[in-house]
Amino acid sequence: MALAALGVTGTAGACQQPVTASAGTHHPVSTHRPPSAKHRASPSPAPSPSDYPGDTTSASWGSPVVAENFNGTRLDPAKWVVYNSPNDRVNPRTSSATRLSRGALTLTGGLYGGRDLSGGIASTLNQRYGRWEVRLKAGRGVGYSAVALLWPERMGHPEYAEIDFAEIIDPTRQGAGIFIHHGPADNQAQNVARADFTKWHVVAVDWLPDRLTFWLDGKVVWTYRGPLIPHLGRMGLALQNDQVCDRGPGFCRNHTTPKWVTMSVDWVKIYHAP
Repeated sequence: MALAALGVTGTAGACQQPVTASAGTHHPVSTHRPPSAKHRASPSPAPSPSDYPGDTTSASWGSPVVAENFNGTRLDPAKWVVYNSPNDRVNPRTSSATRLSRGALTLTGGLYGGRDLSGGIASTLNQRYGRWEVRLKAGRGVGYSAVALLWPERMGHPEYAEIDFAEIIDPTRQGAGIFIHHGPADNQAQNVARADFTKWHVVAVDWLPDRLTFWLDGKVVWTYRGPLIPHLGRMGLALQNDQVCDRGPGFCRNHTTPKWVTMSVDWVKIYHAP
């Protein structure tokens, strides 16, 4: 990816990848548990009524098939899988980084038992074509990237594909990269959404047979109609606050990084294609 446009310097590697389970999907098998008091980050403030509410979807999409508000104290394991892969070299994650607090999902990067780890979750719903909306924000800090993306049900079978509709690696969170990956050679197309992502914003992607449309707060940022649009398989939503130190020294946490760096998600909506 080209990170200079996002104000990020360093040696860039490939875009982050969700962990791969032995069954061939990107969903790891794990049991969610809340973080211990020792590792618990401060609660994310409840969304303010003055923040952008995110009414972005036209009536043509119908009712969402998933409307997740992250209320309660535990994710529904029938709907969400919590990542737990602390020994991975790339994007190591712990289930302790994932919790629900005050009506929001928080994914918190930091040192867990002296190890730099982060968190993520994946929807159990995979579908071909549709619309995905996420209301999110990201705390500042070098070393972590807040990401909302679509990942194949089985990477490489029947095709290689990844759609990052918000990849917020800029430590100041002033822009989100948009990346389309396709094919075993990882061919890419890219764009950027400009906003202060330390505040609440709604990002969305429409995946249809002839186009990918990327949205920010109800406005189209980019419509892509090129050859990298996936067609063969089903994809599902992943939400990740990735530790990105594998991309080079400039991407590792440093003395400026807060103790905890949190990605917050207020809600998610998923629609079938009209």
